[in-house]
Amino acid sequence: MIDIYNMSVLIVDDMENMSKSIRGMMKVLDYGKKFKFAANGREAWNILKKEPTDILITDWNMPVMTGVELLELIREDRQLRDMPVIMITAEANREIVAEAAEADIDSYLLKPLTVKTLGDRVSNIVEKANNPPPMIKHLRQAIQYEEAGNIDGAIEEAYQAMASDTFSSRPARELGYFYFKKGDLQNAEKFYIKAAKMNKLDVIAFHRLGELYLQKNDVENAIKFLDRAMNISPRHVSRGVSFGKILVQKNMKDKAINVFKKVINLTDDPLTLREDIAGFCMENEMYKYAADLLAFIVDQVPSRHDLILKIGHIYERLHDHEKAIHYLSQAENLMNEDVDIKISLAKIFMSLGQMFRAETKLRDVLELDPRNGEAKDLLRQNL
Repeated sequence: MIDIYNMSVLIVDDMENMSKSIRGMMKVLDYGKKFKFAANGREAWNILKKEPTDILITDWNMPVMTGVELLELIREDRQLRDMPVIMITAEANREIVAEAAEADIDSYLLKPLTVKTLGDRVSNIVEKANNPPPMIKHLRQAIQYEEAGNIDGAIEEAYQAMASDTFSSRPARELGYFYFKKGDLQNAEKFYIKAAKMNKLDVIAFHRLGELYLQKNDVENAIKFLDRAMNISPRHVSRGVSFGKILVQKNMKDKAINVFKKVINLTDDPLTLREDIAGFCMENEMYKYAADLLAFIVDQVPSRHDLILKIGHIYERLHDHEKAIHYLSQAENLMNEDVDIKISLAKIFMSLGQMFRAETKLRDVLELDPRNGEAKDLLRQNL
């Protein structure tokens, strides 16, 4: 049981004045005895793993780790998953509502906060934590059964959860999940569809339907439902990347690029994500888009000599001689003793009929490596 007056509260916000304001309101309400603070989700997670905490009040958008990413960690942790959470956001739109449902947030508040709205939310989530409704009790028991390997017991609890709350899509969605784990794809599909019809913002139901249809090799329906999930909640970066990769594998590359662009704009680490996507695109012969992604990184981080060389080789493969020469020449200036770059340039010059330039590069190679057989062969061809 949580004692609302003596509870431990963790407040997470990257704005120190906002954290102090929330603590001030809580003191006016006389709610909470111990207050802890974190500037982002990662700091908060470290505190939660070390120190007992009764409730969490967190901002939505923060650097390093967002509030939603923190919530995903909490809901996946056996010790912390039932912790009451209030999310604070400056905006309310369909994406926010969908993410709130997906992360299983107990309540969310719009800025600017007032003592009354904060007090109402805190008292409400503490009451629900102390006296959870039947649906929540049954779903928690279902999860325990699932973790113990008793899928039939989990299914029975999910049915009872659905009977106790006929308006929530969550019990139907969880029934679909348990049937999916059991290998009963027919019933899994039935209950996922039921959840999706009950709540058109139940992004988890749409995403799981997409995964189910992929397993059934029904590509058309898989793409349809994964696309729906992406449109409802485009902020979920890993889901967006996975969806984009599926589109590539189904040869829907233009649509995949649009998805990749969307998720890149949403991530907190766009350069790393660009490089990861570029690697995938190169493996799947999407060379031009891969080059564009890598070129953006080089513009931001000019010291990435390896990427300059990689872009040069991409354009070499694409037979775009002008751009290949541009990037390979840059790479040569930065890595002047790399004979492979010089040989690549020599081959391009030879293909363009620029024999003098080709010969110059090949002689440079032989100065560095007098026994280089490839350079000798090319030089004989050139002469």
